[in-house]
Amino acid sequence: MRLLPLALLLSCADLRRPPTFPQQAAGRPVVAEQALLGLADSGDAAVAQLIDAEGAQPGLTLSIFGAAGGPTRTVVAAPEDVARAVAQRVRAAGHRPIPILEAALVSDWPQAAARAEEMGFAPRLPAAPEPGRRRWLISGASETGSLPLALRLVEAGDDPRALLLLLSERPASAAAYDEIELARMTLDGVAVAPALWVQNGVAWLLSGSFLTGEPLHRAVGIRRGSLLRGEAQLHNAHGLADYAAGDLDAARREFGRAIAADPHFADGLYNAASAAALEDRAEEAVALLRRAVEADPARVQVLGRNDDDLRLLRKRPDVRALLGLRRPPPEDVPPPP
Repeated sequence: MRLLPLALLLSCADLRRPPTFPQQAAGRPVVAEQALLGLADSGDAAVAQLIDAEGAQPGLTLSIFGAAGGPTRTVVAAPEDVARAVAQRVRAAGHRPIPILEAALVSDWPQAAARAEEMGFAPRLPAAPEPGRRRWLISGASETGSLPLALRLVEAGDDPRALLLLLSERPASAAAYDEIELARMTLDGVAVAPALWVQNGVAWLLSGSFLTGEPLHRAVGIRRGSLLRGEAQLHNAHGLADYAAGDLDAARREFGRAIAADPHFADGLYNAASAAALEDRAEEAVALLRRAVEADPARVQVLGRNDDDLRLLRKRPDVRALLGLRRPPPEDVPPPP
């Protein structure tokens, strides 16, 4: 089992976002703003998006963002005159530090919200944080050993500066590995007041920023965070700590809880396989390893290639195939003549 430093901040988020305002936008107005119009019971979101850059017609669309990630699905595009009217409203209010697209849609494209509701995306108010804090108390999603959890928003970093949505146990632990990054919004200039929705194991964060002065540069968008994956990472971190302390029974329970929270979390499956291998439950270990490979083969190959916990299992051809090992094990290689 590979023990990564527990002080690292674990992350579900894509940290390599493009800059908020591309260099080629210098000297030209650029507005990119999204608004969450409704949520389905499944956690999918109906999102309106305005793209308005000098030299091109504004574009205004209604799309579906999947709770499980993946590509967005565009439902309808607004007529050009409607897109221009909405773009003018957003530009006029573009230096206000709040989301403004949704209000502009009410005036000039109410059909977007109506279409979203027809499709089963009910309008919902953002989740209410604790008074005076950017923190939301929630319950864990897994059926086995659910944790009392908290979401919080913090600004961090200067290169680039960003708003982070973090998941932690409640009350928050001082240990860094007990806090998981779910989503990140790059900020440049004045931050826009964020809003957060939580539905069926998914957190949707609306946030962004704009530059002061003219021309207007404004970017406000939606970021998705998986509470299921975040909870799985918390359990997995506890399991690694138990493993390091020599308590294999406790580690195995925590890895099982990680899998219950997110059955497709490769690290939880892999670590559960390693624990089973150490307890001489070879077939269970191989079954878990196979599931881990189905979730993320590259990750498993990195973790398992030189892991001492799998030393005996690596002699098996099926395990070597799962780990991408094409040569026979060293002890099976005949000595040179």
